[in-house]
Amino acid sequence: MGEITASLPDSIQQLNGLLDTHHDNWHFTWLEWLCGQLPQVRVALVVADEAHSGQFHSMAVWPEVGTQDKLLLDAADETLKSKQPLIMPLDDGKHHIGSYPVFVDGALRAVVTVLLSATDEVELHKALAVIEYCAGWLELRLSRNLLNTVAQDNQRQHIVIDSIAHVLGERDFEHAALRFVNLMGQYLDAERVVLGFVKNAELEVHSESNSSGHSKKHELVKLTTQAMQEAVDQQESIVWPALDGHNRVTHAHSILAVEKGQRTLMTIPLVDKEDCYGAVLFDRPIDQPFSQEEQLTAEALTNFVGVVLEEKRQSCLPLYAYVYRSVKNQLSLLFGPGHLGRKITLFSLLLLSLFFSLMPGRYNISADAVIEGAEIRSIVAPYDGYLQNATLRAGDTLKQGALLAELDTRELRLQLMSWVNQEATSRRKYEEALARNERTQVQINNAQGKRAQAEIKLLEYQISQAVMKAPFDALIVSGDLSQRIGTLLRQGDVLFELSPRRHFRLAMYVDEFRINDIRQGQTGQLVLSALPDQKFSFTVTRINPMAEVLEGATVYRVEADFDNKDEMLRVGLEGVAQIYVDERLLISIWTRSMVDWMKLQLWRFWG
Repeated sequence: MGEITASLPDSIQQLNGLLDTHHDNWHFTWLEWLCGQLPQVRVALVVADEAHSGQFHSMAVWPEVGTQDKLLLDAADETLKSKQPLIMPLDDGKHHIGSYPVFVDGALRAVVTVLLSATDEVELHKALAVIEYCAGWLELRLSRNLLNTVAQDNQRQHIVIDSIAHVLGERDFEHAALRFVNLMGQYLDAERVVLGFVKNAELEVHSESNSSGHSKKHELVKLTTQAMQEAVDQQESIVWPALDGHNRVTHAHSILAVEKGQRTLMTIPLVDKEDCYGAVLFDRPIDQPFSQEEQLTAEALTNFVGVVLEEKRQSCLPLYAYVYRSVKNQLSLLFGPGHLGRKITLFSLLLLSLFFSLMPGRYNISADAVIEGAEIRSIVAPYDGYLQNATLRAGDTLKQGALLAELDTRELRLQLMSWVNQEATSRRKYEEALARNERTQVQINNAQGKRAQAEIKLLEYQISQAVMKAPFDALIVSGDLSQRIGTLLRQGDVLFELSPRRHFRLAMYVDEFRINDIRQGQTGQLVLSALPDQKFSFTVTRINPMAEVLEGATVYRVEADFDNKDEMLRVGLEGVAQIYVDERLLISIWTRSMVDWMKLQLWRFWG
């Protein structure tokens, strides 16, 4: 077996020299150097994720003329999954596979896998120590690449922010577009930057850097437009000469480059979501080709600043153009490819609209409702007197003839006895005067007797009225005298209010916008808050012509009688009533309020 050809300390300067290697194939350079330190290595492989996307790709294989051994690829995959170093002896007992992960800031960024031979454990561990040591340099190189990427991203972000600020600072679109192309030329060191926008599927050149307008040479404008249209059609960035082997059509770019005397060109399409609305073309001498970093910077600038510029352009369009563009965009989404969900939704809405435009339904008017008694009868004090008995109160039910209240009649009965005695005395004196033929006394005694009889009748009537009874089967709506026993009642004081137990009426409050649809004799149904599972039928009997204000809304009172008596109905129950008007199309019913509101607004503004 071979020996390790370089000690670790002697290799430090060689490693540091590799840190400054800037060519794209530095992975192979490093791997070749590593294998030069270890003659035992037969095959080596490096896989890495330099784009920080989570996708690992083979970056270098040694020897270069060899092929990727499947055993090395399997070992690298195993290390990617386990994120742990791997040492695996082969069946021949002479060779081992070693796989070592490389982490940057705690994230797995690369895996080094080698196939080597070792005579004993000491030689194997010594070889693995060299690999681990050199992998530290790989970690350093990847860290430096990451820092460079972050620095470039930060610089790119600052450029984008500055560009947006400059574009937004311009007073109108024309000046903003000119500032945009001049900034692009400054940041990317381009002699000419051309901005164009798509109009009716054709790109039109709008602005050119370092000029008040774009080039006046017709042939050059035509070739420039064709090159930019080429990028718009493909919706991909185009660099001439090409930076990579991507299969893009670059015919128009090659013609423009030759026409201008061998130039290097780069065109970036302006894309918002899936819509390409313009393009930017960069032009500079052939000895200054665009790099990958410059392409990324150009794409970042155009993607962010271009959107701001497009918004500024759209805001300057006249109203009819803005409406036309919006309608056109919606139609393109509807009839163009893709957007299946939007098309299904619109088609479903059209079917529903057609269905509701042809299908009739019941036109009902909803209104808040409350149950009232058919009549309210007041029980008043028949004369001034003291309350003797009253046990009922509001909410109690009673039958006809039931005792409501009773007044104290003791004083009335004493007065009655006094007047009875006076009437007897007057009758006796009348008879004596008649016997003596004293006409004057006869008339006086006769008048006194009649007065006494009148007082007796009055007192007897008052005593009969002292007991107040229910005139019909009733519900006490208001009144509670249970705490007023013995107090003085004045004639005419309302003691109770009674409502018939089986006779109700329904009071509904209809919105002013629907009152013209209500007619006497219309029918409907009521659902009470207390009985949501039951419906009660009614017929409209009266429409009050006077408006009322209820909870801030103008309403009209509509009264109705119930078609059937129900034991569950009670005075004061509230609910929602539906008054049936007629049969109408469903779309007419559901859009009635909106149509009426629009008519009112049209009248308000145009008369």
